[in-house]
Amino acid sequence: MKRSRAAILPYPGDPFLLNYWLEIFYKFWEPEVDKLYIVLNSPIEDSVVEHIKYLCNDEGKKINFTYIPRQMEHGDVLKIALEAATEKYVMLIEDDAFIFKSGVVNYCFELLESGQYDIVGSKRGSCSAEILEAAKNRWGLNYSGHGDQGCNFWPCYFFSERQLLLNTDRHFSARAWTIGETVSSLGYVVEVPVIAGDTFVNTSLQLQNIVPQTRIKYLPQNHGSPEDLQHYERRSDLFDGTAWWTHIGSLSSGVGGILMDGNNRSLARRKKDPEGAETVLNKQWCQTTQEHHEFERRVHWWLTFWEKRVPGELKEFAQLYRIAIDRVITQYDLDINLIRQGQRIYRTLGL
Repeated sequence: MKRSRAAILPYPGDPFLLNYWLEIFYKFWEPEVDKLYIVLNSPIEDSVVEHIKYLCNDEGKKINFTYIPRQMEHGDVLKIALEAATEKYVMLIEDDAFIFKSGVVNYCFELLESGQYDIVGSKRGSCSAEILEAAKNRWGLNYSGHGDQGCNFWPCYFFSERQLLLNTDRHFSARAWTIGETVSSLGYVVEVPVIAGDTFVNTSLQLQNIVPQTRIKYLPQNHGSPEDLQHYERRSDLFDGTAWWTHIGSLSSGVGGILMDGNNRSLARRKKDPEGAETVLNKQWCQTTQEHHEFERRVHWWLTFWEKRVPGELKEFAQLYRIAIDRVITQYDLDINLIRQGQRIYRTLGL
């Protein structure tokens, strides 16, 4: 039987991140999918868009590229890509997710192709407590154990038949329900002013209602953490030797907001949407030790992308990107030694 596998990547426009992401893709798992759907949705400037198109141009062999010149909800981008794809099986992934061992993508697809499972994914909460409790009672879920727990799936490292996702209401974005409304998948009537779920929560609840637990294979997301350095020292979590992928998290906050030019405009919006781009680095975002480590973790990755960029390309944008990184380090009093340590420990994973 002919293989039919697609990976779907919603992508908000950091060109140096994508250059790095594609290098990892080609190095470790490109042969394990038949098509990669990349949907760039960003108001980023034309010169950057052209560079991104260049990075994605493989003459149609593997990459299907779509460009939308505005920032969209993650779930809306998923809908566009899913409806455009033609493959039987799909994998959802994000631009801050890196697979560093070959074979795992093939393994996950084969679990579906063999008929053993209908879904391969990672547990996630990211919703109001009322939803978690109602789901636990309805489906007998167990939220105990180490790492992420919950009734929902991350929209990253998620595998299923494409048609299964299309059979939902296709509202893949974040959603809220107000008092008196019924969360139909749960049969739960909202009794508080409002409850809400992040991206893919609404879809996850529908999938839980369709697919029995015996037909779901749960795998860890191996999410990055402000405690990465402690985990590395203890050889635990992501660094215990068993991980095959990681989901860093929050890296789209870079060119989309935190990395800015000298006029306080986010790098993604500084030309096409200058009025909507202005922001200010808020010291309130980074006060506790944990918050400092979180920002050091993000900066470590933005610095890695900048250092691994194609030399000589996007000179003006590259200069602004590096100045913006230095500004974040200075204004948030981040520790460059910890940032460099973060880079070193991830190199032990091949990243």
